[in-house]
Amino acid sequence: MSRYWIGRLLETIPLLIGVSLLAFTMFRLAPGDPVALVVDPTLITEADREAIRDQLGLNDSFPVQYVKMMTGLVDGDLRSFKSKQPTNEIVFEAFRVTALIGVLGMGMALVFALLVGTAAAHRPGGLADRFVSGSMVVTLAAPPFLVGILMIRLFTEEWDLLPGSGISPPGTIGFHPQLQYLIMPALLIAISPATILARYLRDALVVVLNDDYIRTARAKGLTESRVVMRHAVRNALIPVISLLNTLIPATIGGAVIVESVFGVPGLGRVTTSAALSRDYPVVLTCVIFVAVVTLLVNLLIDLLYGVIDPRTHVR
Repeated sequence: MSRYWIGRLLETIPLLIGVSLLAFTMFRLAPGDPVALVVDPTLITEADREAIRDQLGLNDSFPVQYVKMMTGLVDGDLRSFKSKQPTNEIVFEAFRVTALIGVLGMGMALVFALLVGTAAAHRPGGLADRFVSGSMVVTLAAPPFLVGILMIRLFTEEWDLLPGSGISPPGTIGFHPQLQYLIMPALLIAISPATILARYLRDALVVVLNDDYIRTARAKGLTESRVVMRHAVRNALIPVISLLNTLIPATIGGAVIVESVFGVPGLGRVTTSAALSRDYPVVLTCVIFVAVVTLLVNLLIDLLYGVIDPRTHVR
């Protein structure tokens, strides 16, 4: 492994510590008592309340609580205040749902961007070009929750084409029965990234298609589709790949809205529910998990630079 990649991996350690410390500080300062998750406070005495707080470790000092939670998180022994279930199991189960919807959504977005962005770059000022510009403005301005409600109103209530909530039919197992439940959430995730990526690809392709090596490829008799897909698109993908560094974490954050609108039991809903109920271990695990996923995505995108354009390879 090169010195560069070792340095990148070492940089993640203090970053994760900083993220965990910030998250822990924020929810420890938030109002509310986690004892209410365990038992109704009106049914116990003050002595019983203190005993429960001691059991949960809430009476320990701030540094002791932080170290205990982080140690439990690393060991896999950190448990939810509410369900007593290991937090890593809660987060992994929820992330499977979020990842499934997110991968489908980003896949839709990339296919749309490749097809429409290429068509727009081929004829600047044409119909496809105007469509890309107009659709990007509309998708950025439209609130996602409003678009999701409109989709449910049309596809579920009006046309009865797709289910409006849940993740799979009751009692069924497998990807195929789930597919109809995933279409609308994945589409809602894809809408905004698709138009942004298409616009970036269009702008990059307009520049690349005017370069000398493209004219040389055409002069050699290569077909226009081969020139565009083999030579132009590959070089135009660099700024698009860079944009994924921002869009993928934003997509994970936006999953809160998507999962709330469509009733999907994913990571966004688990984090929101845990934060509102002061289930600190679950919140901390969710925050650290999302930070790790974001850092891994950044490293993966750096590797893709070298695959797409060997000139950017770092040793």
